[in-house]
Amino acid sequence: MPTTITPMRDFVSLRDALDKLFEDSFIKPPMLNGGTSFPIDLYETPETYVMKASLPGVKPEDLSIDATSEIIVIKGEYKSEVEVKEDAYLRKERRSGMFHRSFELPLSVDPTKVEATFKDGVLTLTLPKADVVKPKQIKVKTV
Repeated sequence: MPTTITPMRDFVSLRDALDKLFEDSFIKPPMLNGGTSFPIDLYETPETYVMKASLPGVKPEDLSIDATSEIIVIKGEYKSEVEVKEDAYLRKERRSGMFHRSFELPLSVDPTKVEATFKDGVLTLTLPKADVVKPKQIKVKTV
């Protein structure tokens, strides 16, 4: 008995298989994976780097910041306001749990002079550049 070839059915199943392969092998960033990440902005002034992190709902006492000359680590926790049984939720989109992110800086900073402020859910880190990084103006002397 001859075999019936159905190219569209075979194509669709191959396509489904490839889609599944990509979905299963793709490592999703924490924000897409339901994890707890947060957005930051980093900009430079002549004397400092300034990092702003959006952390709505986090309290300053729930934050920890570690600074070295080249890396900044921000850790914290989104705490639930009310205890609700997991099976009682109809929808749960707000974050909860521990988070952390590490940032490698383009140039060295002085970790002893790093300042952190927190206002309206925004963490601002002022990261003074290390003296070896700042350009020095050299005056030419006549001899």
